[in-house]
Amino acid sequence: MFRNPTKYLVELDGFIYGYSQGRIEEIVELKDIKGDKWIVSDFEQAISRIMTVDAPLKYAEVIVRKKLEEAGEVDEPVSIVTHWKKSKTQNTTDVFFTAVPSRVYNRFVQQIRDHEDSVMLFPVYSVLHGALKRLRHPKPVAVVFQHGRFADLIIGTGKRILYANRCVAFDTSNEQISALWNVVNADIATVETENRIKVDQVLLLNWINSGPEPDWLHDKGRECVLMDREDVSFNGEDYSVSFLKVLRMQQGFKAVSPGLEKACYYSRRCLPYLNTIFFLATLLCVGAYFWCSQKNDALAQQLHAREAQIARLKHNAPAQEIDYKQTISFVRDLSRYGKAPSYKSVVNDISEALPNSMSLQVLKVDYPGDEVKIEVFGRAKASFGSAYRGYQGFLDGLKAKGYTVAESKFDTEIRQSEFLTRLTKEIQ
Repeated sequence: MFRNPTKYLVELDGFIYGYSQGRIEEIVELKDIKGDKWIVSDFEQAISRIMTVDAPLKYAEVIVRKKLEEAGEVDEPVSIVTHWKKSKTQNTTDVFFTAVPSRVYNRFVQQIRDHEDSVMLFPVYSVLHGALKRLRHPKPVAVVFQHGRFADLIIGTGKRILYANRCVAFDTSNEQISALWNVVNADIATVETENRIKVDQVLLLNWINSGPEPDWLHDKGRECVLMDREDVSFNGEDYSVSFLKVLRMQQGFKAVSPGLEKACYYSRRCLPYLNTIFFLATLLCVGAYFWCSQKNDALAQQLHAREAQIARLKHNAPAQEIDYKQTISFVRDLSRYGKAPSYKSVVNDISEALPNSMSLQVLKVDYPGDEVKIEVFGRAKASFGSAYRGYQGFLDGLKAKGYTVAESKFDTEIRQSEFLTRLTKEIQ
């Protein structure tokens, strides 16, 4: 829906044709046609073919450019436009590409950037590849686009391209065009022999300067598939061409225009739909606002009625006195229990303060009121001096932890000493 523009430009054989509303006219520059448009170009001296390179998939274009330069097929820097590529092995890749002279490609890119409208650029072989994929034929098919003294040929299926080439005649005379078709037929036969396949369908695409169909199409047992043609007018004469039909089948994101250009193009194409969506969303928001306003008014009336009912009940019913003493006492007890040190923390405090020479025999912990009461009874197996000093250290350690010594007894016998200590600690 979004991918069909209203204006097309086709650059073939050094001429630029503009198409709009059933008319084709020759134009001089891109800026002569206003509005968003699609451009299809053969890029003058571009080379299109299939090549197998010894490189991973991501580096295939670099190796293609290097091989073209090493073979002397190009005498200037080129930009590689990839139409299709597929890995044969981990380090071998088949590439279907168009090598465009960089000066030509950069000129197109600069014209697109300088143009005030959005421009989608396609190589001719991208259009032919798109036509081949749309046939969805399980066996190899030949797609031939004959225009002027040229015939662009690709052979393959929608998943694999086997061959691509441009066949050229010396001029557009009937003898040369017939020879051109013989070259196309020879290329198809060579591909059949080398790949051990049978090309049983040939899709023909034509332009306003295409010649007559060859006789060998039917003599060789091949099915000639003709795309739907449309009538166009050029220089006062009527023609039936199929290339424009194939062009309309292209997908815009397959263009080689810069990414920002594609984004601008689709933004413009989608803008009317976005405006419609925004308008409907605005209506929805306005309707929701009025619905919420009515709902709020109804809730306000209900609230006012409930407040009036509460006021009447307060006026009629006498206030009742409720005794909260038990509740407050329960809450106070809960608060005190939460702040009281746990039995584990009391044992840890005594264990940390107790010297190694002293051992406990009895430990009592009680929680009466707002304090903790602790009673400790134990023995110390050491001399009197050492035992007493350890006991004093024990008391000092507990005092440092917030305990208060309520009672302290230390008795000495012949082999050991006994002690009894009563401690308290406030619950804060």
